Amino acid sequence: MRDSVLAIGILCLGLITRFALLNYPRAVVFDEYHFGKFVNGYLTGEYFFDIHPPLGKLVLTLAAHAGGYNGTTMAWAKIGDPIPAAVNLFALRAGPALQGALLLPLLYIAGRAMGLSQPASLLAPAGALFDVCLLVESRLVLTDATLLLGFAVHLAASFSSDHHPPLGRAWTWRIAAAGGGIAMAVCTKWTGAGCLALGGVHSMMALYRGFSGGRRISQVVLEALARLGLLLLLPALCYILCGWLHFALLPLTGPGAKFMTAAFRASLRGENATSLAAAKLGSADPTPLGFVSRFVELNKEMLRANANIKKGHDWSSRWYDWPLMRRSVLYWIGKQSPYIEPPSLPVARIYAIGTPAVWWLAAAAPTLFIGWATTRILAPSTSRAPNVSPPASVDEGQDANQQGKGVGDEAEARTWSLLTQGGLLLLGYLANWLPFVAVERAAFIYHFLPSLLHALLLSGVLLDAAIPPTRLLDGRAPVDPRLADALSDELAAPVEGSVVDGVRSPDALRWLVAGALITIMAACFAFFAPLAYGMPMSHADLDTRMWLDTWR
Repeated sequence: MRDSVLAIGILCLGLITRFALLNYPRAVVFDEYHFGKFVNGYLTGEYFFDIHPPLGKLVLTLAAHAGGYNGTTMAWAKIGDPIPAAVNLFALRAGPALQGALLLPLLYIAGRAMGLSQPASLLAPAGALFDVCLLVESRLVLTDATLLLGFAVHLAASFSSDHHPPLGRAWTWRIAAAGGGIAMAVCTKWTGAGCLALGGVHSMMALYRGFSGGRRISQVVLEALARLGLLLLLPALCYILCGWLHFALLPLTGPGAKFMTAAFRASLRGENATSLAAAKLGSADPTPLGFVSRFVELNKEMLRANANIKKGHDWSSRWYDWPLMRRSVLYWIGKQSPYIEPPSLPVARIYAIGTPAVWWLAAAAPTLFIGWATTRILAPSTSRAPNVSPPASVDEGQDANQQGKGVGDEAEARTWSLLTQGGLLLLGYLANWLPFVAVERAAFIYHFLPSLLHALLLSGVLLDAAIPPTRLLDGRAPVDPRLADALSDELAAPVEGSVVDGVRSPDALRWLVAGALITIMAACFAFFAPLAYGMPMSHADLDTRMWLDTWR
């Protein structure tokens, strides 16, 4: 089956699950209480303050504006408030829903670009598709969908760039896309910096591979400069651009002005005379601040505000609770009609809760990979790493021996490729999780979602590492030429299981195992999905879904 067919199928399933019942509930859910106000601010021009960079909120505003929302018909006063029929709630939630759907095929592309088999590459998008927590974050007026999409863009583009000659057009576009993914993540939340760390390590490995492979030093230096510009300077420029847009859309004084200095407030139209006088007294230059000064002050205040958040939360959790999903977050309770009808179904709630089959599979992946990697590295046959190029795209009809390598050499190279790619994913997993050890402010299970994506991709690495190519036929059998042509177009198809002459099928056992795991995830998702959509249920039905007391 072509990769394009699988990717489109994944996208369609994502669109269905994310857009279904998007207008339900017509009430403010959890942090929509904050982000709805921010959208109002951008559309009315009244200055607000938030502890996160602007991009995610700008994306929400763009979708809301496209849907005709003007920022004045809904106050977003408190969680649970009804949303009037005049408000295009679909448009407000459509931005995150679309981004949540796009995340899925990008995860599949990332797996294929790593050289994983099709069934192994499907584990990550299937896990993301069938996870309740990811679904909830992609259906509400929240910014995590933008953050996670940035991670997925970066992973897919970075690994795809390994298949193209450095400094060529295809390579440059992919590295630029990887930089764009970093920008999306960092410009939405500072926690997206884990994306930047992974990009740096991946770049250093690629540069070392080029240097040890005999490329001229001048070429390696040019590649390093290109990577520096596209993976670091490009995100920095995007960050500054987001700041400029933020100020351009907020020229009027508003509720966020109280967080800023008198000089900053003096730059806002409509600020009272007291602030203007204070600005003049405190500075020899009474003119309003310029962009650079305002930008620096905003980021300093964001840093200070983040550091000063000490207040706890009833639904907060610690970093060590997240991998095994020991704590959920109650986002919304339906307390009135139509959310408690009929009376026999008096409970309607939305929980940010992970699908257990997804989270517990992802929790096992890092530990299993470390164990497998240790045994492989210590094994005599793989104790020294060969000069392995990234997994390249090969025709499915070619045998390993026709590639100019022996089967043993090919298997060893494949092992080191899986070790390298898995090591990068493990680094991304830890880089996005362990910094929360030092975080004192209230944190929640959704802060673990970037690490979850890396762990799901890592489960695909383990599938290919654990299951060898499967021989189904002892003799040779004719193959439809159209099948061979279709298979030859696969992206980054692995060598194992690639023979289409009937001697062995393409990854048959891997398909069987992946299919079983995906079926389990889908069944578990179907059981927990009412908690994502806020469907009314009886108390008994809710109790059957609270497997751990800490979920309540």
